[in-house]
Amino acid sequence: MTSQSPEGAAAGRLRLAWFGHAVGARADGLTTYSAEVVRGLLERGVEVWFHHASRDGLTAPVDDAHRTGWPTWRFKTVTVPRWGFRHEVSRWLTEVRPDVVHTSLSFTLEDGWLGRQARASGAATVVTFHLPFGRVGSRRALVMRELHRFWAPRLRAYQRVIVFAEDHRRRLAEVGVDRSRIEVLPNAVDTDRFRPGTSRLRQERVPGASLVVGFAGRLDPEKGVRELLDGFLGADLGKDARLLIAGRGVLEARVREAQRDTRVIYLGQLLTTQERLDFWRAVDVFCLPSSAEGLSIALLEAMATGCAVAATPTGGASLVGGVAARLDPDALSESISALLASLQQQPQEMEQRGLVAREEAVRHHGMSAMLDRLLMIYGECRGRPVSDRRSAE
Repeated sequence: MTSQSPEGAAAGRLRLAWFGHAVGARADGLTTYSAEVVRGLLERGVEVWFHHASRDGLTAPVDDAHRTGWPTWRFKTVTVPRWGFRHEVSRWLTEVRPDVVHTSLSFTLEDGWLGRQARASGAATVVTFHLPFGRVGSRRALVMRELHRFWAPRLRAYQRVIVFAEDHRRRLAEVGVDRSRIEVLPNAVDTDRFRPGTSRLRQERVPGASLVVGFAGRLDPEKGVRELLDGFLGADLGKDARLLIAGRGVLEARVREAQRDTRVIYLGQLLTTQERLDFWRAVDVFCLPSSAEGLSIALLEAMATGCAVAATPTGGASLVGGVAARLDPDALSESISALLASLQQQPQEMEQRGLVAREEAVRHHGMSAMLDRLLMIYGECRGRPVSDRRSAE
């Protein structure tokens, strides 16, 4: 573990402790969120200390002097810190005294304690709540509601809770989080970096393809990976269509097996921004057939890069200004097949959808505007007295 004392900090420079997710053993929406937001804050002149679970990996958007990897146990989606975590974090907060502590949930099961301890040290506290929600009336929606109940008491330690949509705010308020402390701040992407362009991947791996369909994300059942494979393989797309899949998860073996059809190509994990950019530039249509989702950064990156996009309502189609073609969750494979066949037969329509998606990403999901608002939230929290009982209880 490494850290840096506050000595020599530039006068007036905001000093932030970010408890988030590094890249390496994992590469998903949480790691992208941490990497992209922290990188943007650094460019704004913020001094950032980046804390992460060492098992996630070691790639962080800060230098080693500002990075701390905490030993943890991980059980599927649950991360538990090892012995001594509370003592060492308390000591770090006392020594460094950051202005703001921002937790990207879930960091560990100690997130509630972390918020309280940060407040006790004099820091302002902000948490981003990433938990998705499922389709209304589904079993997954019921599970997610109970998880919202589990986290609600732990969120009270933070002055601000960031969510990605008004519906997220409503759901948290229903389980007891003070609505006035919930900020709707949609995910964002760097639309100057993620923009249309040439792709080495397309040139080398899928030259001459008539249609390139893409998926990047966790290869887990709730992401609709099986249905995507069935929908692509069941459509009458011809021998020159290709399906590119990137990511890791429990369905990795199923994806590898699907490569018996040479039109399916599995790329493994995309670990860098350049790999993701090259992937999206290779893709004509991005499909996100999720049964549970927040506001997918992969969806926004695809839009910014000029892909036509398709998603279920719970996959984010309702959150991106109507530019995503809606996939029917009751007949998911069939709706994927129908959409892909239609777009292949109407290349001009597919191109137009990509242009509109790019415009929506630039207008409503640019990183610059998101960082402006995030820095305002930090400032508002710092302006409140530490003894504010409503935010500290």
